[in-house]
Amino acid sequence: MRFIVIAIFVMLATSQEFVEFYSAFSNADLGQLDGWTIQGSLSKAQADNFFTCSDATIFGGPKAFGKGAIVTKQFQLPPHFQIKISVEVWKFDSWDTQRQFFYLDNYLWETMWTGSDGTKRCATPAGGNVNSFQVDQTITHNHAALFIAFASSADKAADKMSWGFRNLKLSYLACPTECGTCLGPDAIVCQMWVPVSSSWIKNVEADGWNVKGSSNVIKTSTCAGIPIVGGPGNFGNNVSIQKIFDKLVPHYRIKVIAQFWKIDNWDNDNAVLYIDNQEKWKQNVAQVEDKEFFICDKVTPGGVDGTEKIINVNFESPHNYGAALVKWTATTKKSSKQASWGIRQFQLYVAQCSSNCATCTGPSAEDCTACVSPYILLDPEDGNGSGCILKGDWVEFTSEFQGSSWTPNPDWKVSDGKNGPDFTSTCGEFKFFGGFEKTGKDAKISRKFNLPAHKRIRIAFEAWKIDNWNGEDYIVKVDGLSVWQRTFGFGDPGLADICGGDGFENYAIVDFVMGHEASTLDLVISTTIGKNNENASFALKGFKLFYEKPDACATLYTECNYTGKSFNMCEDLPNFQLAKYPSKIKSIQVPAGAKVILFDEMDYNGKTIEYTENQKCIEEYQYKFLQKNQQSYVLTANN
Repeated sequence: MRFIVIAIFVMLATSQEFVEFYSAFSNADLGQLDGWTIQGSLSKAQADNFFTCSDATIFGGPKAFGKGAIVTKQFQLPPHFQIKISVEVWKFDSWDTQRQFFYLDNYLWETMWTGSDGTKRCATPAGGNVNSFQVDQTITHNHAALFIAFASSADKAADKMSWGFRNLKLSYLACPTECGTCLGPDAIVCQMWVPVSSSWIKNVEADGWNVKGSSNVIKTSTCAGIPIVGGPGNFGNNVSIQKIFDKLVPHYRIKVIAQFWKIDNWDNDNAVLYIDNQEKWKQNVAQVEDKEFFICDKVTPGGVDGTEKIINVNFESPHNYGAALVKWTATTKKSSKQASWGIRQFQLYVAQCSSNCATCTGPSAEDCTACVSPYILLDPEDGNGSGCILKGDWVEFTSEFQGSSWTPNPDWKVSDGKNGPDFTSTCGEFKFFGGFEKTGKDAKISRKFNLPAHKRIRIAFEAWKIDNWNGEDYIVKVDGLSVWQRTFGFGDPGLADICGGDGFENYAIVDFVMGHEASTLDLVISTTIGKNNENASFALKGFKLFYEKPDACATLYTECNYTGKSFNMCEDLPNFQLAKYPSKIKSIQVPAGAKVILFDEMDYNGKTIEYTENQKCIEEYQYKFLQKNQQSYVLTANN
């Protein structure tokens, strides 16, 4: 017997502990079969899927797994960078250099058995030798989902040539809690990546993707229980799928993580990824690839028995546009029944700029090259630091949900919530408004604010997702306008499973500024959660609302007693007529600390008169010009 490992795997020096997420087949409990897809088993009886040899219980064996048998299972995982597998593989009876193998996503482990391998350790139908081998491998892996498939190239039925395995254990090394994806334990090199979208991790649906070419409908297929988009009979020659991802946060790089399946008989063809119509990733698949095995059934009629190759894609590139067009295709010239392809586990990330930065060359404040309006970029040479600051006269209007000893203002409302009227919850050491078994599917959190005079508002809080989101959005609206949105799903940074049900919690910082002058503000917080409340919910904490004081403006009226048409004059305006304002001004309200200066000639020349307080009725002047000079409001008048 000899074993062969076909994969690139890296053992990283780290003090981290592996987290075991699956363990099975140390006994014959039928409950362990939940979630497994079994194809080609010799017996239809579930109990026959287990075989006892001496004191060992094996999943498979002479009553179950021989020619054509394949067993698979899928898992969803939090952000991680390594997977460890521990398993005993077993062979029974007369093999003649056939191979037993398993796939862990694109990682392939295989061994070749012969009839002489092993000893007569227990009675089998064919009376041959029995052998086993302990496999312990650690591989690099950072995809949000994982599948495992056990199979063989056995060419006889299980009662003559069979295989199985036992004591399967799977574990992972977690990413730093700050990171949604990583290649190692260092948060510095991964915390800038934020998830944009994920597709085809748990469900395979169109999900906004469009198909072009010989097929015009997104179709799916299943290979040994593994669902994929495309696949045999669906995606072949002259087919591409694409999707536009818009409203991207300011960023400087883009990352694509996905799994590409080559299916059946390719002939030196390429799998290709385009971003913004530029070829960014390509992998050639030869006519005869070493160490490929059969996973997918052939399509009938007209299909072929070809082998499959699984390619894990982990690509990143410079990118700073506000939208990205992602397209997948293949250069195969054959029909989809003879050479096809598919996609699974698509994830899109961008490396975001620092807070309130519009364009940048890297993640830090020093890398910012322009700020989003109304923030201003600091010049490090001035000695005032780097990054973006907010100018203006800002007032904190309210600060709520801070710490853990607060009571919510009754003006906060929840519609379609659960277990009210108290809509507070706890999550570990945190206290939330909303949350597990409170605000889930269809729920909305709202509040109406009555504000003093202002010209802009700023809202900041922590937007929390709880448990298992699958590409749903957290949405903030002001006066019916969507002003902030974030997609949560597989591959999000996860603090831990600190509350709620079975899932990881995560949050994003909401912090935005917008022009706003109305005396009332209607805030609505909602999501697109499509699950029951127990599986996914949302909350907020640390809420703050600020407003910016309006400019100190003189108000001019066309009639005495501050009546008639009114106009706020806040900046230079040298000619009323050009501004289409009436020249007849009969009363003026002067802001505190300012003064209005009247001129009787053009260009602010001639005789003047100054007002430092309100003028209820002015009869002798017709005003044509206004100039603001620091705290003086300068009017030119004809008397």
